[in-house]
Amino acid sequence: MKKNIKYAGITAATLLAVAPVAAPVVSSVTTVQADTTYATATDAGKYNDQFKKSDTYTPAQAKNFTAADYNADGTKALASSFGASEFLENAFFGQFLDNDSLTTKIDNNNGKIVAISATQNGSSNTPLSFSDAQSILNNKDGKGVTFSITLKYNTDASNTADETIVINLTPAKEEAAKTVSALNAKFTTPYKVAYNSSTTDAKLQKSTDLSLTDQDGNNLLTDSAEVTSYKLGDFYGSYASALNNGTTVSVGSTFTTKDGSAATYYQPITVTVADNSLLATYLTSNSNSSTYTINGSSKTETDNGKVSGKTITFVRTVTVGSKDDSAWTVKDADGIVTAKSDKQFYTLHNDNDELVSNRAISKNSPWRTDKVRTNAAGEKQYRVSTHEWIPESDVTFNGTESGNDSGSNTDPEGALTVTKLDKNKIVNVSTSGMVYFLYNSKGVKSDTRALGGGTAWQVDKIAKDAAGNTYYGVSTDEFVKAGEGVVLAN
Repeated sequence: MKKNIKYAGITAATLLAVAPVAAPVVSSVTTVQADTTYATATDAGKYNDQFKKSDTYTPAQAKNFTAADYNADGTKALASSFGASEFLENAFFGQFLDNDSLTTKIDNNNGKIVAISATQNGSSNTPLSFSDAQSILNNKDGKGVTFSITLKYNTDASNTADETIVINLTPAKEEAAKTVSALNAKFTTPYKVAYNSSTTDAKLQKSTDLSLTDQDGNNLLTDSAEVTSYKLGDFYGSYASALNNGTTVSVGSTFTTKDGSAATYYQPITVTVADNSLLATYLTSNSNSSTYTINGSSKTETDNGKVSGKTITFVRTVTVGSKDDSAWTVKDADGIVTAKSDKQFYTLHNDNDELVSNRAISKNSPWRTDKVRTNAAGEKQYRVSTHEWIPESDVTFNGTESGNDSGSNTDPEGALTVTKLDKNKIVNVSTSGMVYFLYNSKGVKSDTRALGGGTAWQVDKIAKDAAGNTYYGVSTDEFVKAGEGVVLAN
C-alpha cells in the first residue's frame, strides 16, 4: 500500500522590527573661570567705611561673639578666613555696620578677612586671648574692647595688600528702671483777681501755675503718660466744700458784690492721673506720705492735694479785691524786675488787671520797667511792656521809683486841653515793632490809625488830659500820648 506522506509546510513570517537608532549625546557645557577684579586702596577704604568706628553693644549682641571670629590661640591668623562679602553678614561683626550699601569692588573673590584681634579699652595694647575678649564683652559694666580686623585683598594677579579695620566697642549703659518716688505740687494761693474781672478767666488753665514734679524735677503735669488732664472747677464758699465737691456759690460772669466789698472763694484744681502710670503706682501707697508735698508742706500735715481713685484735688483760695481796690495810682520807675524762680512762668496782667491770655514771663528772666502802679489795697504791679504788668510778689525789683504820679495808664476821660507851640518840635517814637495809639482832641482813641515805632514826627501843639497826662499833636487833630518810647526832642 502506497503511503502518501503529507508534509505540513510551515511558513515562517519574518517580522522585521525596526528599532530606533540611538545617537550618542554630546555635552557642550563648559565651565568658565570668572575674571578676578583687582582692588585698589580706595576700594579697601570703602570696604572699611562700611563698619562703624565705635559703637555700643548689648549683652544679647555680645553673645554672638564666637571663637571662629577670633585668632586661634592668640596667633596672628584666623583658623579659617572669611570672604570679604561673607564677613559683612557675620553674626557678631555684622551688627556694627555703618553703611553696608556702599559700592566697593572687594568681594569674596578678591578679598578676605585673615586676622582679628582685640585689646581692652583703656589698658595695654597687648592682644587678648579669645576667652579674655569674650569675658570683657560679657561684662556689661566693663570697659569694652577695640577690635583690629585685617582685610587682605588682591591688587593684581600676584600681589596683595592689607587694610586694617578698627572697631571700638563699649557696653551700652542700661537705664535704671524709671519710677516716681516723690511728688511735689506747687501752685499760687491765694489767687488774686480784680473786682469786676471775668469769672471765666479764673477757670482757664492759664490762670494757674500748677506744677507737679517727681524726685528728679521731671514735669509730670505735661507728661501725657502720667497725667491725662487737669481743670479748674467752680467756686465754693468754703475750703471743705471745694475739696469734697460740696455746694457751689453762684458768682455770675464777673466777680462783684452787692456793696462793692472784697470777697473770698475756694476753687478746686482737679488732676486726672493716667491709668497704669508711674504716678498712679506711687499714689497707691503714698497718698498721705511725707514724700508727697503741697507747696512745701508734707501731705501728712495738710488735707490739700486729696487723692481719690485716679484724681488729685488741690484747692486754691481766690481773693477778689474790693471795688475801691480796682483804682490804680501809677508812678514812674526806672529799673529791672527779675522773675522769681519758684515757678516755671509768671502770668501777666493787662491795663484792666485782667490776665493776659497769650503771654507770660519765664522764671529768672529780667525785664526793664518804667512804671509801677499801686491799688487801694497796697498791691503793686510793675509795667514790663506797653500794656502788660507783673505783680510785685512775682519779681524782685532793682532800681528807683520816682514817686512822681504819672497819671492813669488808661485812655483820657473827656476832652484834651490843647496849647499851640510857638515853634514846631520833633517827637521821637522809639521801639521798632511797637505801635502807639492816636487820640483826637476829644480824648477818643482812633481805631484806624497809629504811629509805628522807630519814627519821628513834627509837633505843633501839646495837650493835657484831666489826669495831667501829656499828649503831642502830630497832625491836625491827632495826638500821641507821652510815655515809654515817646520822647520830645529839644
